[in-house]
Amino acid sequence: MYMSNKILRLLAVVSVCLLVALPACFISPLSATVYFVDSDNGSDQASGRSEAQAWQSLEKVNRTNFRPGDMIKFARGGLWRGSLKSKSGTAGAPITYTSYGPDSLPKPRFYGSLPLNRPTDWVNVETNIWRTVEPVTEPLEGTLSDVGNLIFDGNCAGVKCWSKEQLKTAGHFWFDPETRCVWLVSVANPAETFREIEAALRRDNVIDMYDAHHAVFSDFDVRYGAAHGFFGSKCSYITIRNCDISWIGGGVQYIQQGEPVRFGNGVEFWADAHDHLVDSCRLWEIYDAALTNQGLGKNKQRNITYRNNVIWNCEFSFEYWNRGEESITDNIVFTHNTCFNAGYGWGHVQRPDPNGRHLMFYSNTAKTTNVVVTNNLFAHATESILRVDNRSWTKDLFMDENVWIQQPGADRHLVLWGSEKIHDFRIYQERTGLDRNSIITQN
Repeated sequence: MYMSNKILRLLAVVSVCLLVALPACFISPLSATVYFVDSDNGSDQASGRSEAQAWQSLEKVNRTNFRPGDMIKFARGGLWRGSLKSKSGTAGAPITYTSYGPDSLPKPRFYGSLPLNRPTDWVNVETNIWRTVEPVTEPLEGTLSDVGNLIFDGNCAGVKCWSKEQLKTAGHFWFDPETRCVWLVSVANPAETFREIEAALRRDNVIDMYDAHHAVFSDFDVRYGAAHGFFGSKCSYITIRNCDISWIGGGVQYIQQGEPVRFGNGVEFWADAHDHLVDSCRLWEIYDAALTNQGLGKNKQRNITYRNNVIWNCEFSFEYWNRGEESITDNIVFTHNTCFNAGYGWGHVQRPDPNGRHLMFYSNTAKTTNVVVTNNLFAHATESILRVDNRSWTKDLFMDENVWIQQPGADRHLVLWGSEKIHDFRIYQERTGLDRNSIITQN
């Protein structure tokens, strides 16, 4: 009877979440306007209402007041730097941000970074040490001016140092907060060694959904932000679909016990957030979590679904916690996702707390109901597939019909359940009551 009730509840949760997402995709008022944005051939003095009259800049999009149902299309093959600020639609008439152009061209790219690709960007200051000629960031308050990462040719990350004296090895870099310049260890001019160098900036989230509601994002390529890829707080009815999100995080958030705590997450819903769908996205090389909803203080998180996503080389595939006994979390669904190589990403070896887990459930004191994790593949993690810090809320955690793949190793286990490391899948099932019909393999 217990299992039947759980399954019925799961079906109800999934049905609610699917219904939440549908209006954003299929209903639009007749008065809606379609706008076009082309980073290469557009002009902000144009009307924006046809491909031939496309706008050019992100700034133009951000300062325009759209009406419910409007659609903003970005040209495939285009590139925009900075932060896209989401506007709000209404029920049945969301604001939609998407792409246009031939499918043979790359998705519209949104970079939270500054390029350092020219040899004139760099000056040799010491043997094998180069410094940017100009400040890389604006003089912003606190850690907002930080450079969290350097990404070389889109496939390799720099190693961040915290003082000039630590610069010893090629690829290691330091951001000088006084001059706001980047120092980098390199035998030759970095821009002659690499085709592309992107300095990930801390100042903004690449896609900012703060206080937004009824918005859809689809077919985007979001990269190189030192904070978060997509971030929303006090937000509702957001759909993120078919987006690529990569090389996110590394900027300093704060200092804890003498160690810097660094951003960031691929998609984060912070504090008051409800009725969201993240569907059919790809997420990789993210410092913290690919997908997460979390919060502090008195807040509510409800009806958030993550489904059909492919995740790899992130420290966590999915992270959840909410703190404050007056806070509420209800109906969180993580289903039909493919997750592999947790902890194998660029940030793992740089962390003061290497912590590769597919499911990371930090200490959680919110009233939590209906957290559902089903029909996922979790393959290979440097530490464990699952970590649960406190178990008081897990009576309302339902996990089943998942596939686990984890090879044994001296530093690897299956589950960290409180302070207990569990290596045997059968013992995990008996001890926790989770994953009754799931399977595990070492292949």
